[in-house]
Amino acid sequence: MAVRTENRGVPVERWQQAQQYEQSFWQRLGEDIETGSRDQLNWYKWRAEQLEQRLKASSAQLPPNGKVLEIGSGPVGIVNFLTWGHRYAIDPLEHFYKTRSSLVSIRKPGVTYLDGTGEKLPFDPTTFSLVIIDNVIDHTSAPAIVLQEINRVLKPDGYLYLSVNVHTRWGALLHECLAGLRIDRGHPHTFTSATLRRLLKAHGFIPHLEQVDDYRKSRRADRTSQRLTDRIKGFTGLSEFSHGVVCRR
Repeated sequence: MAVRTENRGVPVERWQQAQQYEQSFWQRLGEDIETGSRDQLNWYKWRAEQLEQRLKASSAQLPPNGKVLEIGSGPVGIVNFLTWGHRYAIDPLEHFYKTRSSLVSIRKPGVTYLDGTGEKLPFDPTTFSLVIIDNVIDHTSAPAIVLQEINRVLKPDGYLYLSVNVHTRWGALLHECLAGLRIDRGHPHTFTSATLRRLLKAHGFIPHLEQVDDYRKSRRADRTSQRLTDRIKGFTGLSEFSHGVVCRR
């Protein structure tokens, strides 16, 4: 059994199911915030700090007044915590997020939030100095088309920051089965580090910086977790680990 090619899109119905899953997730999280059983979405600040560190480590030269786009930002996004640039965020669930004050209460002024998808970006060519797609590419309908669009809207000297949770080859095969059976409805696509690199290279993105977490640490954390689902992942080979890249166009 081969891992599904990451270039191929999924049927519209499959992607819509994934979006319904995502909306349900955010609705539950918003309700938890409202009842005080969950903190506000502070992890975005941590991820913004991580992005800044990786840009610095890659020696990326970005103009302080350049335009920055985050694709699949969720209700807040990394861009909310950046202190430079003209910032934009696009997400297919923006129409839902803005109806829930618990999800958008920590938004800061200065970010333009738009409803839309990475497969059809409403921007002119060569608009952005930086495009961010963090933990999103495996949620999209067609990753290859998303990267084509990113290539179109990036300036000639622009940068792409992409991070995604990947699997080992065995874990990817298992995840493909779960995704195909709709057991994991939120992730239509599956990546290994190798398939991610091939996808980026096919669209002209060569990583200047790569940071790949240790699969063994992720597996060990899952195996010792209190949550049954985590332990199942750890003992079956489904444990995920993060692969982040900074690429120059």
